[in-house]
Amino acid sequence: MASASSFLSRCHTTLAVAVALLCAIAAVSSAAGAGGRGPITTGGRNYTRVCDPARFAAPGLDASRFRYCDASLPYTDRVRDLVGRMTLEEKVRNLGDQAEGAPRVGLPPYRWWGEALHGVSDIGPGGTWFGDVVPGATSFPLVINAAAAFNESLWRAVGAAVSTEIRAMYNLGHAELTYWSPNINVVRDPRTSAAAADPFARPIKVSSCCKHFAAYDVDAWLKADRLTFDAQVQERDMVETFERPFEMCIRDGDASCVMCSYNRINGIPACADARLLTETVRDQWQLHGYIVSDCDSVRVMVRDAMWLNYTGVEATAAAMKAGLDLDCGMFWEGARDFFTTYGVDAVRQGKIKEADVDNALTNVYLTLMRLGFFDGMPEFESLGATDVCSKEHKELAADAARQGMVVLKNDACRLPLDPNKIKSVSLVGLLEHINATDVMLGDYRGVFEPPDTRVPAGGETPENMVSKNSGVSGPLDTQI
Repeated sequence: MASASSFLSRCHTTLAVAVALLCAIAAVSSAAGAGGRGPITTGGRNYTRVCDPARFAAPGLDASRFRYCDASLPYTDRVRDLVGRMTLEEKVRNLGDQAEGAPRVGLPPYRWWGEALHGVSDIGPGGTWFGDVVPGATSFPLVINAAAAFNESLWRAVGAAVSTEIRAMYNLGHAELTYWSPNINVVRDPRTSAAAADPFARPIKVSSCCKHFAAYDVDAWLKADRLTFDAQVQERDMVETFERPFEMCIRDGDASCVMCSYNRINGIPACADARLLTETVRDQWQLHGYIVSDCDSVRVMVRDAMWLNYTGVEATAAAMKAGLDLDCGMFWEGARDFFTTYGVDAVRQGKIKEADVDNALTNVYLTLMRLGFFDGMPEFESLGATDVCSKEHKELAADAARQGMVVLKNDACRLPLDPNKIKSVSLVGLLEHINATDVMLGDYRGVFEPPDTRVPAGGETPENMVSKNSGVSGPLDTQI
């Protein structure tokens, strides 16, 4: 049976998975380009880049009068010009995951939340969606399975395929360019230890985000839950176990985002800990991107953890001063994020300075500059519907599943398994799993499509696959 020799070797293997995926996604490319259906809607038309002169002309603006659209200037100068044109109210309206833009200065809305843990998913408030020309995306094995392949080339290939599908969907108006993946929290599994020049001037293919930072591996256990859990962690364990995966994501994988978690660490909410977010992630590890909250971590400080009896304004100020740039809200509960709700009041009450808001916006818009959101990327503009769920990507997903399987070998026939004598096979587990189809693709998956004959496992249930491939002619006994 395949197994790792120690916790450290398991940790190294899965971190390598994350780094390989990130390196494949953070492909270097040049800026410029235009056109396409795109997700940017202005005047009833769609565009793939903000600084398309035709997009500016629709509402009566002249792109040449906006320095942030001058591609000859450094990204930092362009973002400074963009942020400097906005009023405080316009700035604050762009501090949440559903950024409203600022039409007065030509800035369109943007939905930051995307998921691609093992393929493009439509989880979130609509930034990524399936339908018409894109009915679904390739669903790859969960990282906990892929890690068991111990194949770095495979991980890189999967990362490249996922990012290609994202760029293709972006061109078609079905996706944005920022994805909050991978999940690299420590889990207890014998195969793996994780579930999933000026760098600011380096263009990137798709923005990846390492989550959930930090000491976060409890959703609900006994009397503990993720919203109120206070992880008591010694410094050595923090550095060697809980911080190390994220350091590798940033330094080795060039991730452009880190997501802070719901829990507290030694009494301090992860999303309001300046030592973690600013001193460690941004200063020590040199994150070239933005920091986002897990949805709705800032509100959790007030509603669930009741940390220091803070109000919404105080929690907003504490998180932003600690280094949080973008606040994700629980849209499914009808709630707005705290940054856009309380940001203006936090400035006017003197809890934070407008310069703190400017700094947060600078980090998020520098990331979008690197992604070609403003200028386009010619090398990806030819990608389209045929590049999503392609035959090659489906075959890669099937191969990744095969390589990640951990099986028992019956060398020298030590186990009494004689196919000439065995007439039935028992599948043990929950009946809904034994007869499952799309649920077997895992959570955070793309829309399930009917199985393709070129990839037999694409939509088969475990029961059907055992029946067809075990050589057993008798009935299957399903045990619950």
